[in-house]
Amino acid sequence: MKRLKPRLPASGFTLLEVIVVMTIMILIIGIGYASFSFLEDDDPLEKPIQQLTQMSKHALNTAVLNHRGMIIGFNKDSFGIIGSEAEGMGSFSLSEDIKVSLRRWGDRDWAKAEGQIWHFGEQGICEPLKVRFEDKQGNSREVSFHPLTGGLVN
Repeated sequence: MKRLKPRLPASGFTLLEVIVVMTIMILIIGIGYASFSFLEDDDPLEKPIQQLTQMSKHALNTAVLNHRGMIIGFNKDSFGIIGSEAEGMGSFSLSEDIKVSLRRWGDRDWAKAEGQIWHFGEQGICEPLKVRFEDKQGNSREVSFHPLTGGLVN
């Protein structure tokens, strides 16, 4: 005859215990995120960099598709695609506290962007260019643009 073994209590957590622990974890994570959210400071230089990158890619693609050169022009307080093919790109107005400087291929020094143009050829090549955005607090960001893609160089 076979002897019956006494049944041991089941080990593990009940569904209620798991739900309580998950709820406590979510509350702790939420409080932690809220307490560190003040550290997220929007970079005022990020928006003009993104806009110039989009414009350069658009200008390069449009120049190739239309077999016609395109130009991005820089003013004291804005920059934008010059010509009728801008279609939605238009221009981007800079805030008063942001200054833009350009350094062209082979130049040693930065030059004011005001009055300068950046040409995009119909063959799909643009001039390699470095652009520096600087605010009044002294923060600056320098970005380089690739001559074949018109995009940022990492």
